[in-house]
Amino acid sequence: MNKKQALLDLLNALLEAERAGVQTANYLLEKHQSEELDAQYKQVKKDEAWSCAGLHQAILREGGTPSKQTGAFADKVIALDTLQEKLTLLNKGQAWVARKIDEALAYDIHPDTELFLQEMKEKHHTNINELDNYLTGK
Repeated sequence: MNKKQALLDLLNALLEAERAGVQTANYLLEKHQSEELDAQYKQVKKDEAWSCAGLHQAILREGGTPSKQTGAFADKVIALDTLQEKLTLLNKGQAWVARKIDEALAYDIHPDTELFLQEMKEKHHTNINELDNYLTGK
């Protein structure tokens, strides 16, 4: 596989994961309402939706076709028993995305794609830190 196709595959994997992130946030807002966490769920949902739109544009910019699929992540979160387990997996998923963004940034990409991916990574790290603070009781 050539480098361009590998990049497009990676960006599409991120797009599918971010769609699953939106589903996960919707599920948490519906099934695990909490005064403490609803604002965080809403922020994650907003950031995941923003990421979906940006990834769609990045894939087009890089010469690819955006996937129409959604990753299986939400189903994995829903299948867990406790809210603690669900939130821990959500954070692991956010960290996975951040690592995949680092992989994408290593490619020769359009400057607008690079700027978008850097901002997307920052949003994920912010969400990870906020949820970590909740999970550790800080």
